[in-house]
Formats: sequence, structure tokens, C-alpha cells
Amino acid sequence: MSTKVKQKNLNNDSSQPHFQGSIWKNLIVISIPVAIYLIFKHLTSAVDYFIVGAATKNINVNSAITLMKQIGRVFQAIAMGLGGAGVILVAQEYKKNNKEKAQEYVTLAFLFSIILSLLIAVVFYIGAIIPNFDLFLPVEHRAEGGSSCYNIQLISFVFMTINVVFIGIERAKNKTRFVFFLNILNISTRVLFAFGYKWLRPEGQVDIVDLQLATLFSDLLITFIAFYFMFFNKKNDTRLNFKKLKFSSEVLKKFAKLSGGLVVGKATYEAGKSVVNTLTTKFYEPGLLGIAGLAALVNGIVYSLSQSFEDGQSVMVSQEASNRDSRKTLKIFKNVFVITTILGAVGILVNQLYGETLLKFFKPTETFSLEEIQGFKTVLFYDQLSLFTSVWASMIMGYIISYNKSAKVSFWMNLLRVSLRISLLSILFFTTEINHYQQFGWSTAGSNIIVLIVVTVIFVKFIKKSHNESAKQKIN
Repeated sequence: MSTKVKQKNLNNDSSQPHFQGSIWKNLIVISIPVAIYLIFKHLTSAVDYFIVGAATKNINVNSAITLMKQIGRVFQAIAMGLGGAGVILVAQEYKKNNKEKAQEYVTLAFLFSIILSLLIAVVFYIGAIIPNFDLFLPVEHRAEGGSSCYNIQLISFVFMTINVVFIGIERAKNKTRFVFFLNILNISTRVLFAFGYKWLRPEGQVDIVDLQLATLFSDLLITFIAFYFMFFNKKNDTRLNFKKLKFSSEVLKKFAKLSGGLVVGKATYEAGKSVVNTLTTKFYEPGLLGIAGLAALVNGIVYSLSQSFEDGQSVMVSQEASNRDSRKTLKIFKNVFVITTILGAVGILVNQLYGETLLKFFKPTETFSLEEIQGFKTVLFYDQLSLFTSVWASMIMGYIISYNKSAKVSFWMNLLRVSLRISLLSILFFTTEINHYQQFGWSTAGSNIIVLIVVTVIFVKFIKKSHNESAKQKIN
């Protein structure tokens, strides 16, 4: 499984207190809430595969779920970019205690995000109805509920963008409990709606459209809450105020520049993975993508735990980096390296001993052929290498991002990763005769290994430079 590096804590105030006590203790305290959220979120993917089961409406239902989920992640990344631009500007003014300016930026961010999300939704809708054009939605998946599912995703995308603005602003106001509640409410509501369809529909009649409707309703619920707080809650000091709204060309340029950079940075990796999925449906048998999605689902359980410690590292390094002492931040990195290495070993044991059992648990009504079981084991074998390669690469990039407050390395490495993945998949398909599942697995593992080597070289150079800067500061 590959993952993109999340750009977090880039705007932390250098005056924040440094962490006291054991690094291990701080890491665990920070990471446990994140781990709970990430695992809970990951397991909602299992709900989709579990509920649809051996439905009769979709011929290749597992592949359809995997494909549509990745398209959804592209929309989510774009929404994060569009909404994130406004949040950054609002947060800057709010931390300066400039409430009037912050309120003006909130209103602008709200309008700017809605207008752009609607325009993007129209572009993606037109792109998906062009005959024989697979970039947005593969033609072969349009007839199996894919078009309806895709259109519902576009509607959800607009609501999601509004939610990103609202939740991001609440996070900037340090309302972490409220933000955590909203995220859990969103996930829980989606799961409840999905199971509601399972209970109401005749056996085997739940399809991917039902699952996407569950997502739409859960996003809409958060949007209703957002509208209440942004329009009607008088205690909210960042309510929308259209009377004092000013359309400054300078501010609009800031929004455009920030949102453009964030969208490109966040969506590049997810869009690349979507292209890989489309190529997979073109190159190989219809069921391979579904098996790959199930392998990623099993491997992702422990992977989510490792991600939480990556996030913990980002928080600690970001706050400790203000004194430019690379030795302290390196100790944090080494601790996280040990933790993720142990988790990687545990993940491999779980995958090898219980992988097939988990597969049948997630798909209890489906009978897999011997070829599919063997294919699942093959893809899982290569996918589990990401517990080391992808996790370590993300750790390194996260360290550099948190220390330097710049996400350029993340963008270029994610671009390299997806480019390698697409290239390797194509080369293996056209030039080798090895098993299709091995081709798919090698494309994932190969791209992750190469990226890890590249970021390790960058990391070594970065550490040497940071150490030299620390030494100069001490002399001065």
C-alpha cells in the first residue's frame, strides 16, 4: 500500500512549549487518538466490501468499489486543497486576534470554495460523459452503477468542501474535541446508513450506489451543522458576515495561489493512483483490482497504526524544531523508526497468519476461487512491504516538512512515486510474462523501494546541513 505524506502543522507557532518528559510517552499520548480515528476510518472501507457481499447488480463489485473509492479520494484531496486555502488565511488572522479580518476571510473562504467546487464538479461531470474517454471514469464501469455513483460523488464533493472549511476553521480555533466529534460523527453516520441499506434491501441487492448515498447523507449532516454554526450561532465569533464583505483583488489572488498549490500538492498522488486503477482494469482480468483492494484493506489495519505515529512525529518535530537543534528532533525520529519497524514486523505476521481469514471475514458471502486466493496472497505479500518502505519514506518526508515548514519534497516524491508506479506497471505488462498479480505487486513494491532510496539520500544531506547550522548557532 502506498500513501501520500500529509502536510500537517506547517504553520505552528514557534512560541509553543516544547515537549517535556519521555519521548515515548509523548508519542503515545499524541498518537493514540489519531490511531483510533485512522483505524476507525480505515475499517469503514471494510464495511463497503462486507455489506455489498456477492451482490447480483454488479458483475465485478469488488473492483467497482476499489475504483470508485479511489475516485472519491481524488475529490476529497481537491476539497482539502480548496478548503485548506481559506483556512490558512483565517487561521493567520485569528491567531493575531484580528477577529474582524478573520470573519471577512471566513466569508470569502466560504464563497470561494463553493464557487470553485461547483465549477470543478461541472468539469468532472462533462469529462465523465465523453464517449470512449477513460480519464475521469472508465467507460466499462459507467453501466454498472458507476455513472450514478460518480454523479453522487460530485454532489458530495461540494458538501465536503464546505465541511473542510468549517472543520478547518474550528481546528484553527483549537476546538480539537469538537473537530474529533465531527469526524467521528461523519464516519459513524456513514456506517449506520450503509447498514441501514443492508437491513432494508433484499439479500444481495445492496450496490455501490447505495454506499455512495450513505456517504452523501453523512457529508450532508456535517454540512447542516456547519451552516448552523456559520449562519445562526451567535456565540460563534467566525460567523459569516456578508454585509462587511470586501472583494479585494489582493486577497483573491492569495486564495487562488494557495488553493492552486494545495490542490496540486494533495491531488497529484491520489489522481495518479486513480490512473493506476484505470490501467489495471485495462490490462488485467476484471477481478484483479478488487482483489488488490481487499489486500490493501487487510494490510491497512496495521498500516493505519504506523501512520498515527508518523503524525505524532510531525507534531513533536514541528514544535521542537524552533530551536534548530537537530539532535533532539533526530531522537524523536529514531524512536518513531523503532516503533514503526516493530509494527511492520507485527503487520507481516498478521498478514501471513491471518490474511486469508480476514479476507473471508470481510467477504463472508463470497466464494473465492483458488486462483483468487493465491492472487490475494501474492498482492498482499508485495503490499505488506509498504509497512517498511512507504512508512519510512513518509516518516523521512514528514520530518523534513515539519523541520523546514515546507512541503515541496512531499509533492515531488509523491509525483515520482505515481510516475514510477504507472511506468513499472506498463513495462511489466508489455515486456514480461510473469503472473498478473505479481506484475501488479512488483509495480507497487518497486516504486516504493525507489522512492525510499531517493528520500534517504535527501534525508542524509538534510541532516548534515541541519547539523552544520546547529553547530554554527552554538558558536555564535
